[in-house]
Amino acid sequence: MDLKVTTHVGRDLLQSAALFKTEQSVVWEYVANSLEYVQRGVPPVVNVQVNSREHTITVSDNGRGMLAKDLQHFFTMHGENRDRRAGKMGRGKFGTGKSAAFGVANDLEVETVHDGLLNKVRLTRAAIDASTGQDIPLEWLAKNEPSERSNGTVVTISDIQLQRISTESIIQYIERGLASFRHANPQVAVNSHLCEVYEPRAQDQYTFRPSPEQIAAIGSVELTIKVAAAPLAESDQGITITAGPGNRVAVERAGIERKEFGNRLFGDIDVPKLEEPSPIAAYDSTRNLQLNPNNPVAAVLIGFIGSKLERVRQQLADEDRKRRESAEARELAKESSKIAELLNADFQTLRQRLTNIRAVAAKPGTAGARLDASSSGSGNEQWSRGTDQQGTLGGAERERQGGDGHAGDSRPNTRARPMGTPNSEGLDPLSPAGEQGRRQTKGRGGFTVDYDNLGPDNERSRYDRERMAILINLDHPLVAGALDKGKRNVEDAVFQRISYEIAFTEYAVALGYEMAEEDPAMGADDLLYEVRQSINRLSRASAVLFR
Repeated sequence: MDLKVTTHVGRDLLQSAALFKTEQSVVWEYVANSLEYVQRGVPPVVNVQVNSREHTITVSDNGRGMLAKDLQHFFTMHGENRDRRAGKMGRGKFGTGKSAAFGVANDLEVETVHDGLLNKVRLTRAAIDASTGQDIPLEWLAKNEPSERSNGTVVTISDIQLQRISTESIIQYIERGLASFRHANPQVAVNSHLCEVYEPRAQDQYTFRPSPEQIAAIGSVELTIKVAAAPLAESDQGITITAGPGNRVAVERAGIERKEFGNRLFGDIDVPKLEEPSPIAAYDSTRNLQLNPNNPVAAVLIGFIGSKLERVRQQLADEDRKRRESAEARELAKESSKIAELLNADFQTLRQRLTNIRAVAAKPGTAGARLDASSSGSGNEQWSRGTDQQGTLGGAERERQGGDGHAGDSRPNTRARPMGTPNSEGLDPLSPAGEQGRRQTKGRGGFTVDYDNLGPDNERSRYDRERMAILINLDHPLVAGALDKGKRNVEDAVFQRISYEIAFTEYAVALGYEMAEEDPAMGADDLLYEVRQSINRLSRASAVLFR
C-alpha cells in the first residue's frame, strides 16, 4: 500500500475560515477580490449592502464574472491562482479567501455573470460538516443560464452568527484598505456611504532609498515615512508594505510605536521581491499583516524600515526637546503639571474606592464575596498601564440609586496590548536601528498632561494611551485664540479655564475608554454616567482655583 498525504476538505475549509473573525475582515476579503478581478478598461465598482435585521451582507461588483468552470476553480482549496500563473501579481495566493464567510456565517451564495451566462451556487456549513473529507457538494441554483445582465458577481453571506454587525467598522476597514487599490480608481459603497481612501493627515514627509547592499536583497525600492501631527490610532500606525499593486502583505512598526513620537509615524513601501519563491515564505495565509523575519528579503526589509523609522522618530524627539527650552514652553509645562496633579488625585481616590469595595466584597459569606469569586481569574486585577500601583477600573461601582447592572453589550473582550518590556537596565531591547537601547517613556504615577502642537485641523485634545498622556492642542482655534487673546500669558484666566475644561473632558472620556477595555460588558448608559461623574468631580475640585 502506497502512503499518501491527504486532507479533510471540510476541516481544511473551516480552519481557513477561522482566520476571519470579524465582519469587517470577511467583507474586505470579498471586496478586495472584486477590486482585483476586474474587466480590462472598466473602473471597478463595488456595492456592499449590510442588513443587520436579516443578518445578511451582500457584496456585488461589475467585475469580469465567472463561468461554471471558473466557479469550480474558485472553490478549489489552495488552487493555483490563474492571474499569478499569467504573471500578474495580486492578493490571491493561498486560496483561503473563499472560505471567509464561514468565519462568521453559515451560508454563502455566489451569483455571477460572464458573457451572457448566469451561474449561481450555494454552500452551507451543514454541507461542510457533512463532508466525508473528500469533497463538499455545492448546490447549483443556476447553471449556464442565458442572461442579459452585464458581467459581475454578487456574493451573499447569510445566517450571520454575530450578535451585532457593525456597519461603521466595515466602512473604516474598507477605507483603510482602499489605499492599496488607489491605482484602479475604485468606487466602493457600503449601504448609502461612498467610501473614500483614508489616510491620516501628514505634516511632514520623508523618502529613503536602500543602500547598494540592501538593494541586492529587497530591490531598488523607495520608502515613504509620513509624520502625523498627533498620535495615531494603532490601526493607522506603521509602514504599509505591498508586493505589487493592490497586494498589501504587511504593516511594519519595528517596535518604535512604544517610543516617544513612534505612534505618529506611518507610510508605505512597495517591494515586489517579497513574492520571489523561497523555502521560507515572506508572509503567510493568515492575513495578519506581519512579515516573517526568517525570510531573507523580509529580514533585510524590516531592518531597513526600522532604522529609518528610528531616524525620523529621533529627529522629532530632538526638535521637541529644543521647543521645550523656550520660556513659554516652561510656563506651559508648569501649568500642565498643575492639571495633571488634579487628575491624578482624582485617579488615586477612584482606585482607592475600588480597592475598598473589593475588600468588603471579599469577606466570607457576603453577596459581594460570591460576586468577586465569580469574576476571579478574569485578568482584571491590575489596571495600571505605566503605573506602579495596583487597581482596576473594570467593574467600577455604580453610585446611582438602584443601579448596579450592565446593559448587555456584545463587544469582544479586546484587552489592551501591554507596553514593551524593558530589560533589567530599563533599556528598550527592540531598537530597530541596532543602536544602544533607549530608555522608554512611561508614566510612573498615572496620567500626564502636556501642551503640544497637533495642528489646527485636529481635535482640541488627544489621549495617548501608550503614555497615559492627555495632549492639549495649542494649534486648535479655541486654545490658540485664548492664548493669543491673553497676550501669550499662560497664567491668563481664560486660557487656564479652557485648558482645565479640555483636560477634564479628555480625562473623563479616557477613563471611560479604559473602563470599557477592562469591562467589555459595561453598557453605554453606565459609561456615560461614569464620564459625567468624572467631569463633575474634577470641576468641583478645581473650583477653588478660580475664586
